[in-house]
Formats: sequence, C-alpha cells, structure tokens
Amino acid sequence: MRANRDSVAAVVAAVAVVAVVVLGFVKTRGPNAQRLYRTDQKRIQNLSQLANEVNVQYNRRDKQLPETLDDAQKTKYLDPVTGQPPVYTPKPPNKYTLCATFSTDSTKEESDPSFHFWTHSAGSKCFELNAAEPVPQAPYFYY
Repeated sequence: MRANRDSVAAVVAAVAVVAVVVLGFVKTRGPNAQRLYRTDQKRIQNLSQLANEVNVQYNRRDKQLPETLDDAQKTKYLDPVTGQPPVYTPKPPNKYTLCATFSTDSTKEESDPSFHFWTHSAGSKCFELNAAEPVPQAPYFYY
C-alpha cells in the first residue's frame, strides 16, 4: 500500500506532538518538580515579606530588634508544606537571620542576578539580614 500525502502528514504531526510533550516534561521536570519549585517560591516570598515587617518593627522601636516573632507573623508566614513558622534569630544590634527548609536547589536555575541573595540549595538555609538596610529584592512569582 502506497502512503498518500495526508497519511504521511498525519504521522509527522503525531510524532511532532509527542516530541513536544516529551521535551516539555524534560524541560519542566514534570508536575511534581514544579510543585516543589512553587512551594520554594512561596517560602522566599514569605521570608521577604517577613523581613520587611521586622525592619519596620526595628525602625518603630528605636532601632531595637524584636526578640521573637509575634503570633500574627508566625501564623501569616507558615511554611506551605510543614505548617511551621520560619526560624527568626536576632543578632543585635541590627542583624537577624530568617531560616527555612527548601525542597529544591535554586542555584542551578537561571535567574536574574538582582535576586541572587535569595538563592538556596535544597535543605535548610538561613538568610542573614540587616534591619538598618533595605531587604534585598525578591522575585515576584505569578500563580
């Protein structure tokens, strides 16, 4: 049986669709990897917003760091997976750390160098911040 032009085009189109789907999964590493990546993005947003709140408290309290996070902050910035609040450690006079546990390694992702401060490897990571300086800009993620 001789293949006509329509059947050849149909086979080529089907192969192209399968190739695009496979390449899409290879590039994005699948839905589970994307879910982990998105939760890490949420952790970064939470830490950035919390750091801004700590800096505001520092400036309102005559340049004194809060000793602990207040209950509202602990509730507002819970980890999206574990439900635990971020770890806050003051280091007077004006430095503090915010720590979280990440699921992915963002050091291997291509990203804007202006967000370099927030890169992290998988596992626990602490970011040292200075309440007397602006919080480094965090990327904004669209959901």
